[in-house]
Amino acid sequence: EAKRRGLPLWRCEDGFLRSVGAGAEEPPLGLVLDQRGIYYDPRQPSQLDALIPQTLDGVQRERARALVQYWRQARLSKYNGARESPIPQEPFVLVVDQCQGDLSLRLARGTVAAFVQALRAALDHHPGHRVVVKIHPDVVAGRRRGHFRPHLLDDARVVVCADGGHPTALLEQAEAVYVVTSQLGFEAVLWNKPVYCFGQPFYAGWGLTHDRCVQPAWRESRASVEQMAHACLVAYSRYCDPVTGLP
Repeated sequence: EAKRRGLPLWRCEDGFLRSVGAGAEEPPLGLVLDQRGIYYDPRQPSQLDALIPQTLDGVQRERARALVQYWRQARLSKYNGARESPIPQEPFVLVVDQCQGDLSLRLARGTVAAFVQALRAALDHHPGHRVVVKIHPDVVAGRRRGHFRPHLLDDARVVVCADGGHPTALLEQAEAVYVVTSQLGFEAVLWNKPVYCFGQPFYAGWGLTHDRCVQPAWRESRASVEQMAHACLVAYSRYCDPVTGLP
C-alpha cells in the first residue's frame, strides 16, 4: 500500500530494552524504527545492518562501553519484571529455546533441527558440564509451544529451566551460550560470553559469535561489542521516559 501511494515505509517493533513487564498491558518504553527492512528479517539488509559496522568516534565509543557496563550492573534484559532464574552449582552452558512460529525463526533459518543441533553441540562441546535449557516464558505460561520435546531432554546432564525467570544470572555464569535467533544471544555478547548461533540473528555474522550456518553476504565487516551495543541500543532505538512519558 505504501509503495502504491508513493509513501515511505517505516517498520516499528519492540526495542531490545522494552519494558519492565511483558504483554499488552505493559506498553513498550523502547522501540526500534527501520526504513530499510527490520532486524529479524535477514532476507534483505535492514537499517541495523548499516549501523553496526559504522565507525564510532571517541565519545560514542565511551558511551557504548559505559552502556555495556551499566547493562550488566543493572542486570537488564528485554523484559525486566521477573526474579532471576537460579543457576546450577556446577559449571554449565546455556541453551535457549524459543516459541514455535516466531517470525525471527521462520525468516532466519530457525528450524526444529537447528534447536536439536544447538543442544547436541552444547552436550558434545562440554562433556563435563551441566546443560541448562531455558524455556521461553510464553511457553512456561502455556500460551505458546517450544521446540524441545521430552525425549530430547532425556540426558542426565540436562537441567530444564522453566520458571519464566529473568535470564541475567544464567548469562552471567554460563561458560557458553547456544542460540538459534534469540535476543539472549545478543545479551550474551554484552556479557562477553562465547555465543554459538544456529540461525541468522541480527548479531551474527559480525565476528562476535560462532556461526553454525551461512550468514547474509552483506555482513562481511568485523564489529566490536561497542559498535554492536551503540547500533542496537542507541542509534537504532527510540525510548520514552518511564516517569514523564516524554521521548
